[in-house]
Amino acid sequence: MRRFLIFLGIGLAACGGTSGASSTADSGPSDPPAAGQSLDAVPGDLSPGEVDVRNITMSDGTEITYALILPNGFDPAQQYPVLLAMPPGGQDVNLTVSVAESTYAPEALARGWVVLSPAAPDGTLFFQGSEQYIPEFLEAHAWIKPEGGRYHLAGISNGGRSAFRVAALNPDSYASMVVFPGFPESDEDRDTLRDLANIPFAMFVGGEDPGWQGPMAEARDTLESLGADVAFEIREGEGHVMASLSDGVDIFDFLDSARG
Repeated sequence: MRRFLIFLGIGLAACGGTSGASSTADSGPSDPPAAGQSLDAVPGDLSPGEVDVRNITMSDGTEITYALILPNGFDPAQQYPVLLAMPPGGQDVNLTVSVAESTYAPEALARGWVVLSPAAPDGTLFFQGSEQYIPEFLEAHAWIKPEGGRYHLAGISNGGRSAFRVAALNPDSYASMVVFPGFPESDEDRDTLRDLANIPFAMFVGGEDPGWQGPMAEARDTLESLGADVAFEIREGEGHVMASLSDGVDIFDFLDSARG
């Protein structure tokens, strides 16, 4: 956990709004699908039970590297709770994979969740333009059947900002959202909160992170005024990187509670 927190702390240095350059994951991503491959075709090189680093090419030629976590015994004929996890900091490959391994994988594998966590292509963050690829990215994984036909959404820091942007594009696609921390970045994002008021939210922020407490509290107030169910918690003694959430237990406790 200490190694992860150091890594995450370095990555979050960019969370004031600057973007980081993408890098190549040490684990060696799988090759992108061939052009024309059926969207619901199940890849033959899956690795359930671990963090599988893969590549996929979008229709405009943009390549996205992502972490995929499938439970042991994954059966594509079955539905699973599926988490779309937006990474923090510069959203580069190394940080994306590190967070997937440390925060998401242990609980996802123990509880039978699927996790998809894309890294930002070409350093363009998922609230600064790359959010446009998420609908196509999910469509390309149609062979994964989300429980109830909807995904759950999580984001850390810049990933939390990204989560609100991504959800605003297709609000009917998501069953819940958890940010730790995160808030809607723009006026347009805030205006679309009305379209998300029917899903539960969990919002965590450090007691020593006052710059994020304000906009998160405003988002909570807006959502609650629209009738949304929002769990909002200030973690006292924690900064921007909340060590108490790094094992994923509290995150998946909320996610499990939000399953239909």
